[in-house]
Amino acid sequence: MRIEFTKMNGAGNDFVVIADIDRTLHLSAEQIARICDRRKGVGADGLIVIQSAPQFDFHMSFYNSDGQPAEMCGNGSRCSARFAAGLGLDSGPIEALVTGDRVRMTMMDAGQMRRGISVDIAGRREIVHFMVVGTRHVVMFVDDVDALSSENIVNCGRTLRHAAAFAPKGANVNFASVDAAGVVHLRTYEKGVEAETHACGTGSVVASVLLAHDRRLSSPVTVAQKSGDVLVVSFELVSTGATRVTLEGPAAINFQGSLEV
Repeated sequence: MRIEFTKMNGAGNDFVVIADIDRTLHLSAEQIARICDRRKGVGADGLIVIQSAPQFDFHMSFYNSDGQPAEMCGNGSRCSARFAAGLGLDSGPIEALVTGDRVRMTMMDAGQMRRGISVDIAGRREIVHFMVVGTRHVVMFVDDVDALSSENIVNCGRTLRHAAAFAPKGANVNFASVDAAGVVHLRTYEKGVEAETHACGTGSVVASVLLAHDRRLSSPVTVAQKSGDVLVVSFELVSTGATRVTLEGPAAINFQGSLEV
């Protein structure tokens, strides 16, 4: 079977996007993983399928590069909104404003905040924090995230991703620091990808909200991604996290093509 696809990226977080408006496409986890493979397939952090939905113009189904469904992806949602706008579709219950290659997306509330969690990493006790924005995130604040090697991110991220404190589902793991200008710098180890990704929208939201609760920053917060792109997070604080959350940044089309699955 040959299918048409669009390769997109949101601030460097990249996706294969497929239109399946009439809901006739059925891909297995193995097929999705093959498509996302960077050597044997198109290559991507995840795959997005845009389908028809009752009461709305479209529904987004998101899969990690291992082929398994994911609860939510901020950058994937922004790419979906731009893709759907190109098809003349509206964004549905989660609203998006598409302006050229920039998309501002309303997000789920940030909640279930747990701060000051003590965990063991290679024999050291470290303090991390937890929050959910559609998907589960752990954040560790460091002095300078850009000083961490890729090996540091992967090894520490893998340990935290499987830590007992976040079992059985695990969590994405974010490492964040704040520079003198108040810009957050973020790097993310993403579960399902099982590697460092070049950007993370929901991780940017979680880090921003946690810093605001610590009175270190206030909305809106600028978050620099590993890709060099910047996301802007806006929100209103509540006791369990934040509400009225929006995420804004670039959502670009890389190329289009077809593949055999």
